[in-house]
Amino acid sequence: MQLLLIRHPQPMLDKRHCYGASDIAVAPEVLQSCCERLLPQLPRGVAIVSSPLQRCAQLAQALAKALGQEAVVLQAGLREMDFGTWERRAWDDIAWSEVEAWNQDLLHYAPGGGECLLTVARRMWEVFADLQRRQAEQLIVICHAGTIRMFLACAAWQSGQVGPAHPDAAALEAIALQAAATRTAISYGEVIRLDVATA
Repeated sequence: MQLLLIRHPQPMLDKRHCYGASDIAVAPEVLQSCCERLLPQLPRGVAIVSSPLQRCAQLAQALAKALGQEAVVLQAGLREMDFGTWERRAWDDIAWSEVEAWNQDLLHYAPGGGECLLTVARRMWEVFADLQRRQAEQLIVICHAGTIRMFLACAAWQSGQVGPAHPDAAALEAIALQAAATRTAISYGEVIRLDVATA
């Protein structure tokens, strides 16, 4: 199975602000431009699964219409990490002591009282396993940079296993930390092709 992982278009909030689970819109012209760039890269007749956040769902719906797909599956588990009270705040306005507390305990510290990285890893593993059970040759998945990194880490862990396996607590911690350590930039509207085993 191949997952065509696509990061949403640039939302109407710049990188000077913290955002994850916030439902931030995309400017119509940005959405249209992203859709036009993506269409030549995507196959027809392939199911589209999307984060329910509008910066993803709007792109998924536009692509589905252009590709002649009947519907988009909105998968709640694909949403970006929840940064709690940090959401939509300028990074410069968040106390350095809070950011440093997160840096010191990436796995368990919940920024702004939202989600900790380990919680996101558990959620994303369940989504990853669910997509594998669909038995499709390809799936188009519209989501976020953080969730794409989690997919890559899930696939890397799975590739090192013999036969079907479900990660235990230690493996989930390793998956979460690998995703956090991935520094490769993922551009808005970028397609990453990920080959994974079917369940």
